[in-house]
Amino acid sequence: MKNIFGTSHCLVGILLLALGAAGQVNAAGCTVSSSGLVFGSYQPLNSVGKLRSDPSTSSAIVSVICSGIVNGGAYRIALGPSMSGSGDRISTRYLTSARGGDGMAFNVYREASYSTVWGDGIVAGSPLGAALPPGNSSQSHTVYGRIPAGQSSLRAGNYFGSLTLTLSYQS
Repeated sequence: MKNIFGTSHCLVGILLLALGAAGQVNAAGCTVSSSGLVFGSYQPLNSVGKLRSDPSTSSAIVSVICSGIVNGGAYRIALGPSMSGSGDRISTRYLTSARGGDGMAFNVYREASYSTVWGDGIVAGSPLGAALPPGNSSQSHTVYGRIPAGQSSLRAGNYFGSLTLTLSYQS
């Protein structure tokens, strides 16, 4: 989209894909899901006295639902890399545009201070985790997305991506 000053705005959304835990043969089980991040409009350019590029933020709820857990235990939720970009694609993740050009840098964090990247705990970042109580339970975590300000090489258009959630648990 173009605004009246001729600079570009970008609309951004990301879907967090969920995978259930594998390897359980009994009736006990857990699933994970996410509401997804929607950033809305992003202003990549600065123009003295007219426009200002600010970070764009969003939050999502990640839910873990478990049933039939006999002894309790713990779970962890790893968040995989972006589908595009360079490096490990977790330390900095990227959204893509159907129009091509540079990817839009962003990341997902475990807290509102944006200090701990949510990752896989192996390549980069730190997974989410919590105690797993016996019986049936439902727990939720709020996660925070942030697009850094000043990505002036981005083309106008819609940016998108998906990330994979992997839930593992031990009971």
